[in-house]
Amino acid sequence: MNPLAIELPLAVLIGAAVIDFIFGEPRKYVHTNTVIKKAGVLFDPYFRTFNNKRVAGFFYLMFLIMLFGIPVYLALIIMSKFFIVYIILGMILLKESFSLTSIAEDIEPVVKALEEGRIDEARVFASKFVKRDTMGLDAGKISSAVIETISTTFLNDVVAPLLYFALFGIPGAFITRVINVIDSLVGQKNHRNYDFGKWPAIIHTLVNYIPARISSFLIVVGSELLNYRVSTVPLTSVRAALDSPGNGLAIGSVASSLNIRLEKVGSYVINDNGFDPSVGDIKRVLNIYYMAFYVYMIILVIPIMIILYLI
Repeated sequence: MNPLAIELPLAVLIGAAVIDFIFGEPRKYVHTNTVIKKAGVLFDPYFRTFNNKRVAGFFYLMFLIMLFGIPVYLALIIMSKFFIVYIILGMILLKESFSLTSIAEDIEPVVKALEEGRIDEARVFASKFVKRDTMGLDAGKISSAVIETISTTFLNDVVAPLLYFALFGIPGAFITRVINVIDSLVGQKNHRNYDFGKWPAIIHTLVNYIPARISSFLIVVGSELLNYRVSTVPLTSVRAALDSPGNGLAIGSVASSLNIRLEKVGSYVINDNGFDPSVGDIKRVLNIYYMAFYVYMIILVIPIMIILYLI
């Protein structure tokens, strides 16, 4: 057995986490999400020329997966001959596939504005974070939007990429990121993307099937360890409110554990009988987010890697 079989991926994982904690996210114009979105926008018109939009959307996603996945795989193969270079490249690529610490910085202006009663500023700051219209929302609904986004970020930007890294290495994590970004680009149920985005949305749901359930479990465990769980509402009654089952599980677990009412005006209400969320709940959910991450690393990610690489 190669003694470096487990040391390499562990070094990459720890190094990527350290990079995230020290440096956070790269500049937007070089961020992986931005690059993937630009590629998606660039090639989108070529695939929409096909008459069967659903088939076109499927091949559109497959093309983008290969466009990014093949160069990443080849780069890792080539650099595997150079130990230090491989480790550094692996850290950078893995870090580009997940996001952890920047969320605290992103929500800080919202939290501060809410605490100081500056609702208009809170709406502006929140809109940048949640990527939805927040005009006219009161403090409770602003808190709800932020809490929902923290919950789905944990699923899409932490649990899913790190699970597929543990199972399939850096290419698995990177491809997961591509699928997530393209789903956010064309996976909406609107007139333009209803057919074209059908397969990207289905594949995203399938890829997130296990991570969504892991996220739900971790959120509940994190809430319990922090002694936040004030009530438990059956997930079956809260998760189905969203079009995305995965996001429904993540958001529903937060709503269930803290017994809070989460609402996107005009779209859905989760846990209608819960308490209206507050800025204090935003802080609690952020604490759950980090506690769940530590639990995830200790009980799932690292053990999976050890089992797969050593047995």
